[in-house]
Amino acid sequence: MSIKGKSFIGVEDLSDQEISSIFNQASVFKKLTKESKPFSDVVNLKTNKVLKSFLVFQEPSTRTRISFEMASHNLGIKPILFSDIKSTSMVKGETLEETLSTLSCFNPEFIVLRYHGSAFPSKKISIPVISAGFGSYEHPTQALIDVFTIQEQRGKIKGQKILIVGDVLHSRVSNSNLKLLKRLGAEVAFCSPTSLFPQDDFWKGVKCFDNLDEGLKWADVIMCLRIQHERHDMSIGLSIAEYRDYYHIGSKQLGLFKSDGIILHPGPYVCGVEIGNEVLGDPRCHILTQVENSPYIRTAVVSVILDFEFKGN
Repeated sequence: MSIKGKSFIGVEDLSDQEISSIFNQASVFKKLTKESKPFSDVVNLKTNKVLKSFLVFQEPSTRTRISFEMASHNLGIKPILFSDIKSTSMVKGETLEETLSTLSCFNPEFIVLRYHGSAFPSKKISIPVISAGFGSYEHPTQALIDVFTIQEQRGKIKGQKILIVGDVLHSRVSNSNLKLLKRLGAEVAFCSPTSLFPQDDFWKGVKCFDNLDEGLKWADVIMCLRIQHERHDMSIGLSIAEYRDYYHIGSKQLGLFKSDGIILHPGPYVCGVEIGNEVLGDPRCHILTQVENSPYIRTAVVSVILDFEFKGN
């Protein structure tokens, strides 16, 4: 397993050494930013030629798109955004894989792809393709961000108890997080309506809480999820009011959660549904910390894929 010079589609593509390297680099990048120092202090940038990347986004995005743009700029790479699919040859019948093959002919360093389909394009594309989330399958860089934030705030991953709450069935973020967290020694559980239970085999045997209050008492980390209506093909069997009654994190739930725990959400969140406004002001809430960490992790991922020499320590 290695992503050097290759596409990054799922967390299983990463070697253990690369996970450690990405987290180490992200920590250094964050420190440099706070000290107003350039990333070139620790990364040998290939400044002898014009570098470019293509960001292909078939779905709306704020955090992921902007942080990948920042990651490109951080490494001296010009990002070219490719998001208005209706103005491309794809509306004429060109497939996504054909489009990616065409883009690779322009010699970008890499392509970032956010894709609504259920199967990721072939790894045969000659240029590294980085998943920015596809379908309900995986979102590996978001998982790296989430796990990095947990490590930063809790000091370790091994032995941590992570409770995922909400629409697990349609969440590519939760799939990637489960795989990465288990690999690093964390305990993972979920709490969701039965209609939104995960169906993939890798979720078999994962602890499930029928009662949110019991899950909150067990957990060190709460990872909230948005109801992903855009991926539903049927009713979830609950009204929004009923969902709030059973799966909402608000004042009562904060009172049950441990004082040194942390609350995460990959965003975008919907206040009043999965979380209350009071959560955002709680010191245990690190939703904005996740956003802050996103360009550092994604810069590190790109750096590892392109095998840039890293001089940090």
